[in-house]
Amino acid sequence: MEKKGRVEMMKVYHLWLLLLALLQISTPSSALNTSSSPTNTSAPNLAVLEYRTRPADVRVAVGEPAVFHCGVPETSPNLTLTLYSSHGNYSLTCPQGHMEDIPQALYGSCEVKKGESLAVWTIKGTSFSDNGTRVECQQSNNPDKRVAVLRVYDNGTNHAILIGCVIGGFFGMLLVVVLLYITLQRSETFQECFSKYTN
Repeated sequence: MEKKGRVEMMKVYHLWLLLLALLQISTPSSALNTSSSPTNTSAPNLAVLEYRTRPADVRVAVGEPAVFHCGVPETSPNLTLTLYSSHGNYSLTCPQGHMEDIPQALYGSCEVKKGESLAVWTIKGTSFSDNGTRVECQQSNNPDKRVAVLRVYDNGTNHAILIGCVIGGFFGMLLVVVLLYITLQRSETFQECFSKYTN
């Protein structure tokens, strides 16, 4: 019985998270970078076809941000970081510096730091529907792909907040009823109105 109640509570919680996500959605956009750059037809230099920062699996609690990084040497060709999620698939190509907000609280950016071209996807607030989101890093002219996966878990703090709100709401309503009763009991107009029915 306890397991069934927990499953129902998770369903209600999931619905609330979806509602909150819907409230945060702005106008739809796409982070697919369509700009093109001149291609090099000569054989690629294997020294620059390496990953300096490899995407790593990320494990976060519900509501926490998740960040995926992938970096290559600054002298290497383009780098594409693709995010595959239940909300859609989005690609970010660097080093053009392409940045764009995506509806599902997703932010992509390109940076150059210490001789490294870095692509970054940030999920600003994770939900259970983000669980299993996959990020794939692909350097042009390099058949080697790097993949990372997002795992979202429930740390229980959200249930504590929900329980606190319910208890606070109950005592707030109780306080309103008691104050209303005291006010009406002292009101002469109220007493005159109901004295006709009690006699």
